[in-house]
Amino acid sequence: MSETLVRTLSGAVFGVLLIGLVYCGPWTNALFWAMVSIIAVREFKTGSKKASLPKVWGFAAFLAFWMCMIIGLPWQNSGAYEPSVLLSFVFTIWAADSGAYFVGKPFGKHKLLPSVSPGKSWEGLIGGAACAALVAYLLWGSVLLWVGPLLAVLGTAGDLLESAWKRRNGLKDSGTIIPGHGGVMDRFDGFALTVPVYFVLLSLLPFEFALKTILP
Repeated sequence: MSETLVRTLSGAVFGVLLIGLVYCGPWTNALFWAMVSIIAVREFKTGSKKASLPKVWGFAAFLAFWMCMIIGLPWQNSGAYEPSVLLSFVFTIWAADSGAYFVGKPFGKHKLLPSVSPGKSWEGLIGGAACAALVAYLLWGSVLLWVGPLLAVLGTAGDLLESAWKRRNGLKDSGTIIPGHGGVMDRFDGFALTVPVYFVLLSLLPFEFALKTILP
């Protein structure tokens, strides 16, 4: 089975699980992100060959803060639990990741930062930003179309940070929990910087969520 097919199938299964748990309610949503955070801390501790205990605790503290924000996203728009707020964000990040992968893999000629991540290219970044812009337009309208490319760029920055950590520790993947994707840190590295920014933007901008008309 090809790498692309494995990546697509496992990503689809994982995506359905994420969507289902977010949609079911606040408790399943909180449980999912708590598990993601716990596994990520374990991956960091296991993968960091020279990490001191303070660094591990610092990473854990950041993830605890990050976890509180992402769990709180569905409440951020109106004070009531709205899965559309979080799922709109997730779909935009996924669109950026998919665009970067399916554009960058066949057409990526100009490397973005080869010393950190040889697979990343400017073509992939542009493809990811374009896909994220399209999804942002469909979700929030033309006024907030720019949010898509912003999240795509920040997601790539988060990916590069994790790639630098892996390279420093001689790792190919942070783990093996998701076939074709690697570990939890590999799958959610694009969320590291985007969640805090999206959390702030929700407080400043008049987001209207098209998914509200789909999700009862």
